[in-house]
Amino acid sequence: MNAPGRHRSAPAWARRRWLQLALAALTALLLQTLPLFAAPAAPINKQAVPIDKQAAPLRLLSEPQTCVMGVYLQDMRDYKFAERSLFASIRLWSICPTAKDSPLEDITVQNANDISISEIKTQQVQNESGYFPNNPKVFWSERTVDGTFFHHWSSKNFPFDRHTITFEFESVRSDISNFVITPDYSHSGFNTGINDGDWIASDFSLNEVEHSYSTNFGKPNRKLDGKGIYSRIRLEITLHRARITSFLKLCAGVYAAVTIAGMAFLMDVREPDIVSGRTGLLVGCLFASIVNMQQAEATLGQSEDVTLTDMIHIISLAYILASSLLAMLAYLRCEAGRADWAQQMDRKIYLPIYLSSFVVVNAVVIAYAAIIG
Repeated sequence: MNAPGRHRSAPAWARRRWLQLALAALTALLLQTLPLFAAPAAPINKQAVPIDKQAAPLRLLSEPQTCVMGVYLQDMRDYKFAERSLFASIRLWSICPTAKDSPLEDITVQNANDISISEIKTQQVQNESGYFPNNPKVFWSERTVDGTFFHHWSSKNFPFDRHTITFEFESVRSDISNFVITPDYSHSGFNTGINDGDWIASDFSLNEVEHSYSTNFGKPNRKLDGKGIYSRIRLEITLHRARITSFLKLCAGVYAAVTIAGMAFLMDVREPDIVSGRTGLLVGCLFASIVNMQQAEATLGQSEDVTLTDMIHIISLAYILASSLLAMLAYLRCEAGRADWAQQMDRKIYLPIYLSSFVVVNAVVIAYAAIIG
C-alpha cells in the first residue's frame, strides 16, 4: 500500500500517448496556417494585354485599315522625248468596307504634269468578290485621270531603247500606321490597243509601295524628327520600239556624207582643179554631218549621255576628217612629183580600208546597243 499523503504518478506508456496526441495537434495546426504566409497566386485573366504594351510595334497591336485599289491603263500616246512627257488615260477604282474609307477621295498623282481628275462615283453593291468576305455589301468607287505625265526618256540606245513607264498614286488620308492600300491584282491591266505599230507595251506590273518623307508635315501628335510614311500604288509598264524606221531617217544623212567623203578617194589628184574640188566636197560632207547631228539631238532631246546616234555621228566626223587629212597627204605627194603613187594609194589602199572599217565599227556599236537595250 502506498503511504498516505503521497500522489501516485501516471504510467510511462500513458505519458507517451499524450505526447503523441499533442504533437499531432500541433502539426495539424501548422498545416492549416501555412497558406496564410504564402504569396497569393495571380488571377487568370483571358483578356490580359502584353506587359510592355508601349514597346510593341503599332502594326502588331492593331492592323491598319485597308481598301482594295485597281488600275487600268486605257490609253497612252504622244511620247515626246524632247519635252520629257507623254499622255495617258488611267481608270482607278477601289473596294472598301465603308463609304468613307475610299483612297480615291484624296488620291494624289506623283509624276503628273497637267492632268484632270473626274468626279468620284461611289456605289454600294453586293460583295461577290473575294475581298472582305465578312461584308455582304461593299462600297465600289471609280474615277479617271487624264493628262500629260513626266517621264525622263533615255535615248542612249535608240532605236533599241526600252523604257519603264511609272505611275504612282498615293492616298494622303493617313500614314501606314492607320491605312494601307491593297492592289487589285486580278482585275488591273492595260489596253493592248496602245500598241500603235511604232511601240509595243509589255511587262505590266502593279505593286503597293511605302514612300517615306523626310518630314512629319507638322503633325502635332508626332515628334519633330519623325517621318511620314504613306502607302502608294505603283504601276509600271515597259515600252520598246516595234521598228527602226525613225533611226534610218535620222542617220541616213550622215551615212550619205561618209559615203560621199569616201568617193573623194576616186578623184584624180593630178589635176589641180580636182584637188580644190575634193577639198570643197569634204568640207561640205563635214558640215552636213554636224547639221544632221544637231537635228538628231533636237528630235531625241538633249542628253548628257553619249547616245548611239551621237556615237555614229562622232565616228562619221572622225572618218570625214581622216579623209580630209589623206587628201592633203595626196596633194603633198603630188607636189613632190609622186602623183601616180598617190593616186594608187588613194584608190587601192585608203578607199577599201576607209569603207570596210567604217562598216565594221558601226556594226559593233549598233550590236552593243541592241544587246543592252
